Amino acid sequence: MQTYRYNSALRRALLVDIEAGRELMVQVGLEEGFTSKNTLIISQFIDQLLNQLEKVTETD
Repeated sequence: MQTYRYNSALRRALLVDIEAGRELMVQVGLEEGFTSKNTLIISQFIDQLLNQLEKVTETD
């Protein structure tokens, strides 16, 4: 039961971070170009968050 609450809270936090990262990536992409180094770094960070989200989701 405790693990479920932790995973649920973690999942919500990851979703918030992913959405914020997407918004930032679009903003930076519009300013610097969608293939700029900064845009790609943010994209890679979002990928890491998505991988974490998948792991948390698998354990439920």
